[in-house]
Amino acid sequence: MKNYLFWITVFLYLVSGGWVKADNWTLSVGGGAIVHETPWKDMPVQYAVLPYIDAEYGRWHFGMQSGIFQYRLSDEQWPVALSAGLDYRDEGYDSMFNFNDDLSDDPVFDGYHAPDGEVAARLDMNWQHLSATVSQDVSDKSKGTSASLLYMYPVYQGNRGVQVKLGGGFRWLSDKYADYLYGINGDNINPAQGRFAYQADAATNYQASVQLIYPFAAQWAVNAQLTHERLDDSIKQSPLVDVTSTTQFMLFVTYRKF
Repeated sequence: MKNYLFWITVFLYLVSGGWVKADNWTLSVGGGAIVHETPWKDMPVQYAVLPYIDAEYGRWHFGMQSGIFQYRLSDEQWPVALSAGLDYRDEGYDSMFNFNDDLSDDPVFDGYHAPDGEVAARLDMNWQHLSATVSQDVSDKSKGTSASLLYMYPVYQGNRGVQVKLGGGFRWLSDKYADYLYGINGDNINPAQGRFAYQADAATNYQASVQLIYPFAAQWAVNAQLTHERLDDSIKQSPLVDVTSTTQFMLFVTYRKF
């Protein structure tokens, strides 16, 4: 996580210093906070203050919503926007995206070897208010697939660009990916610590979300989003998990530089 923040900071420095030419880029920068719950037993709520960047250069897209990178496959006049690229998935216990230094005190994690993060090929689709993402491990870790479908409808649109969106969808994990994150096998089996052998099946988590976009100046905006995710039984039954749902809140202030 520290390396990620370092390179983001370097990029923002180069941009602010004029090293990146405005006529070649579409760029928004800023910062904000993320607070989110994890499914793990006795895990503290995670929180962090992070820089924000969303950059587009021709068909290339970089930023917090784009994984490592995305390349636009569709032409701009197409009604459906398609893009493909690489992402870094790390949803396991002791993930690099668990921002706190403190992890769970539950004995079930004593001696537990958490799954590694993995590089995944990613395909994104956006059509009007509908978005979908499919990602597949290409780093020979889980060899699993995940997919999501989300519909966000603007229930309020103000004259100054203020929007309130409500929606929901689902996130699907293949049996290989779900078992990689929540299963217990091999050296991780330790009944004395409560880690009994467990094989997770494919899982479907349902989501509900509300988003606020508030432009308060010509180039400044606040973007806040609250997402609640209900976990599939295959995840809830894992000896590593003690919740039925998780919640995430994000708040970012952004400046559209060019």
